[in-house]
Amino acid sequence: MLVYDGDCRFCKWCVRFLVRRTRRPLVCVAYQTADLTSLGLSREQCEQAVHWVAADGRQQSANFAAAAALRNARLPYPLFGVLINLPVIRKLAAIAYGQVAQRRQCAKPN
Repeated sequence: MLVYDGDCRFCKWCVRFLVRRTRRPLVCVAYQTADLTSLGLSREQCEQAVHWVAADGRQQSANFAAAAALRNARLPYPLFGVLINLPVIRKLAAIAYGQVAQRRQCAKPN
């Protein structure tokens, strides 16, 4: 399950993009409407980053969550999910994710 910011236009666009490219049904839920307690997440965590909650309850956030979601998509997107987790690219992905997340407020409706 992908837990994202439902008030952010960019986040919603990314979720729609991903859902159209998944191999199997993908559950995506805005943290504003999710039962965060049952997912083991807090509102503060979700305000900071996107989260991936695996069927076994394992969680990943930020660029790691994006990579996990991409690995659920059809080819060629899983390759990007794998690449994002490579050591050198992981650091760049974390920086890029941080830059996007800081500007997420700009993408929210007024």
